[in-house]
Amino acid sequence: MEKTEKIIKNYCEFFGFSSFEIYKDRLIPCRAKERIPQNTKTVITFLFPYYLGEDAYEKLNVSRYAAVSDYHTVASGYLSLICDKLKEEYPKNEFVFFADNSPVPEVFAAAKSGLGMIGKNGLFINEKYGSWVFIGEILTDLEIPTEEKEIRSCPDCGKCKEACPTGVLKEAKFDKEKCLSHISQKKGEIPEEYKEMMKRLNCAWGCDECQKACPYNIKAEKTTIKEFIESFNPKVTEETPIEGRAFEWRGEKVIKRNLQVLDGKS
Repeated sequence: MEKTEKIIKNYCEFFGFSSFEIYKDRLIPCRAKERIPQNTKTVITFLFPYYLGEDAYEKLNVSRYAAVSDYHTVASGYLSLICDKLKEEYPKNEFVFFADNSPVPEVFAAAKSGLGMIGKNGLFINEKYGSWVFIGEILTDLEIPTEEKEIRSCPDCGKCKEACPTGVLKEAKFDKEKCLSHISQKKGEIPEEYKEMMKRLNCAWGCDECQKACPYNIKAEKTTIKEFIESFNPKVTEETPIEGRAFEWRGEKVIKRNLQVLDGKS
């Protein structure tokens, strides 16, 4: 395990190990499931922080995660490189990475790997970087000794629930159809009540209100990942290229529709 950790530490600060057995009955039914190596033994979970400091977000008009390069591309680049390095050391073993589109429940995996806790908003919280992190995994048939970790939950201070603009976090069961972040990413017409929220928050993609209220995020440290630092663009306009941004997957019509909402044109 020391050899494996030494390789990974060259490319990623936060990572942890857990047994694949934990997830066998929890796998998400997606196409990526077909890529799971045969006889998988270990899940290696990674965190990629993207927080840039409050001063950087003064002119922000999209969710913070969308103000940097698409995390799928950045995380995949690091994970692919780590897989290659591990393969060099363990040529008889298989290493397959996943970034977001994963059959493994990522927040649960990060918690089971001992990297932090799960917030009441369902997001993962790391003590150093808060919930301003992306999650990725490598699945391998290499058996790495793991220690069973208990799932930790946040202290439930209630601040994320109070900050939620739609109030959905206060409900007994979370309904993503009432989450402003989800609503802003859907195609079609946005109901007027949500348009008003988007204009009030000046956010054309996503919603960070519950995260901004979290005490762990208030004291979060800045990322050192150069791809996020160098690609940062806080203000999106209708002329901003969508290539390489988190909202590219939804197509330009959705982000342009949202920008028109902010401008009062829709």
